[in-house]
Amino acid sequence: MSPAPPPQEHTTRSLSVALFASVLLAGVAGGIAFPILPIVGIRLGLSVPFIGVILAANRAMRVVFSPFVGIVTDRWGGRRVLLLGLMLQVVVMGLYTLGILLHRPGAFFLAGRLVHGPASACVFVSAQAMALHVGGSEHGGRMAGTVRASLVLGVPLGLFVGGLLSDAVGDAGAFGLAALAVVFALLDAWRSVPDLRPPPVKRRPPILETLKAMRDRRLLAIGTLNFALSFAAGGMILTTLALLVHARHLSLFGRNEQATGGLLMGLMTIVDAASTPIAGRIGDRWHAHARVATAAIALLVPGLLVVGFAPTALGIGAGLVLVGMGAAGLSPSLLVLMGRIVPQAQRGTGTGLLQLCGDVGGTLGPLVGTALFAGSTAIPYLLSAALLACFVPVAASLVKYEREPALVPAAPR
Repeated sequence: MSPAPPPQEHTTRSLSVALFASVLLAGVAGGIAFPILPIVGIRLGLSVPFIGVILAANRAMRVVFSPFVGIVTDRWGGRRVLLLGLMLQVVVMGLYTLGILLHRPGAFFLAGRLVHGPASACVFVSAQAMALHVGGSEHGGRMAGTVRASLVLGVPLGLFVGGLLSDAVGDAGAFGLAALAVVFALLDAWRSVPDLRPPPVKRRPPILETLKAMRDRRLLAIGTLNFALSFAAGGMILTTLALLVHARHLSLFGRNEQATGGLLMGLMTIVDAASTPIAGRIGDRWHAHARVATAAIALLVPGLLVVGFAPTALGIGAGLVLVGMGAAGLSPSLLVLMGRIVPQAQRGTGTGLLQLCGDVGGTLGPLVGTALFAGSTAIPYLLSAALLACFVPVAASLVKYEREPALVPAAPR
């Protein structure tokens, strides 16, 4: 099959809409499990530790599968991997439904979460790789920002929708409707996502050789920055914010602790999702993705400190706005920078490894955050701010590489 035409011949707007819908619904499929599975599991006799294992299983599987999904994306093309991921998402919803209908939640819920790991990896990695391919040097930040916005919105929207659907149509009905939504996304992606593939190469190196080629100090810097972002914003804050509200007896607009925590979480999510496309476009227009990343991580540091030490809900909200803006600027910039460093034929592999770094950070963040929270409500945020401050020079070091005329090495032949 002949390679895809140059990115400028595709309508970036229509592709960005298709990718946004696919990634958003994949995130919703992951988030919808959280308000339903624990309650159903307890009702049907599962232990709390086992429920925790079930909920964590998908992230553990994604850590394992993301690099290999990236390699497959390079070899098969992003469209095929995206469609495979959405098909697996339908299977996941079916397993959840069977667990409820057959009153066997343990086996079916765990199986669903295990399948959801590689399913979400297929969707997230392929969508980001295609965003880089179709965006090119002129619109890479815009496309990366679109995918990032859908990633940010997906899981919180799933939490909200899952609770509403469960109350309206029952637990099994909620998963059935979610499956229909993913089927719709699958059909839309089948119709509108082109078969974008890297240009053919004379010889594809073995997998181990491909992974060894990724040992570039610039890629290491980008990966560690993504780890730090996911550790602090995606892991530690999301886990400890409700505990922080509870410990300080805070209230926003007269709401109780749960509602206050949800409103604050929603504020950060909305700021992040709204700012991400803007940050991507700024990086595109001024060819300054490394500078945007440096400014973004510099925003995260004071944001974490404000959240950690603010005595009021409004103060914490101000800190979360800074965190949301920082995350919005850092994540798409890192994806675009990775795409400029990695040869076009290996962007899927690079995206998979970048996703791996983020998943590891998102896995360790809750563990470390909750452990430190036992000593002081401010310590997790203070130490996270200190960690991110150490990475400001790392982000700044990428600026000189972005200014080089030939940033991308030659593709293997």
